[in-house]
Amino acid sequence: MFRTTFTNTVTTPIPPDVNPDIVIELLHNHRFLITMSPIVTRHSPATDGQEAGGKITYDVWEDIDLLPFGWWKHEIHFTAAFTDKLNGEISWVEAPLGFSSKADYTVRAARQEDYDAGVYADSDGGGGAMVLEEAIETSCSVVFKPFVEMTMVPVRQKMHAQVVERAWEIEYGGGGGPWGNGEGPDGRSARP
Repeated sequence: MFRTTFTNTVTTPIPPDVNPDIVIELLHNHRFLITMSPIVTRHSPATDGQEAGGKITYDVWEDIDLLPFGWWKHEIHFTAAFTDKLNGEISWVEAPLGFSSKADYTVRAARQEDYDAGVYADSDGGGGAMVLEEAIETSCSVVFKPFVEMTMVPVRQKMHAQVVERAWEIEYGGGGGPWGNGEGPDGRSARP
């Protein structure tokens, strides 16, 4: 099959009342990060546990919709590996049918392009505004690219909102989150 490699970037604002260090701590919690995906059904440490280069590996199972509206679900098994970095996390996924991805999560200061792209409104942030950015490089069959892109970006947006909401809950306790009523930055529910 013909393969393609493409990159998606998901950038989520970190509200000023959320400590970016807690967001980084949550990214370093691999089990938490795995369970933030709403399509993950279960996971466990891989039998080999740790690969060369300090990658910690897990077996992960997901239910994916093969047809719209959940009419035909299929469970897939894949491996996910993680390496902590000072300002985030790097993860690698090797899944069936030749799918592979590398996601580089980075907590960083907002840049002008974040404002230009609408990640932050003009009145938000200012100096010291922070974002959670995830650059995802994916390789798969050209046949699966539309399905992968249609699924990946919304799932990652929801995951980011949950990570930021959980960081807020750790810092302040209770529910509600930084956007109020458990909603993400786009007004949709941050909960699966």
